[in-house]
Amino acid sequence: HIAEALKANAMVTQLVLIDSKIGAVGAQHIAEALKVNATVTHLDLNYNIIVDVSAQHIAEVLKVNATVAKLDLSCNGIGAVGAQHIA
Repeated sequence: HIAEALKANAMVTQLVLIDSKIGAVGAQHIAEALKVNATVTHLDLNYNIIVDVSAQHIAEVLKVNATVAKLDLSCNGIGAVGAQHIA
């Protein structure tokens, strides 16, 4: 899985998973991997059926991962609650 590979990654700086339909579970796995990944600076997850709960997982990662500088979550199912977590 991509999430498992990210945990050991020391090379990839951009992760672009546009329209991969990873959903809430996939987003949670990516978020968990990014807690220990220190190389990804650009994360593009647009068009992935990500919802408020997933946004919360990603927001929690951003608190501990200072490496991710660019995040694209456009065209997902994130509502006001999810947006508040990210903000």
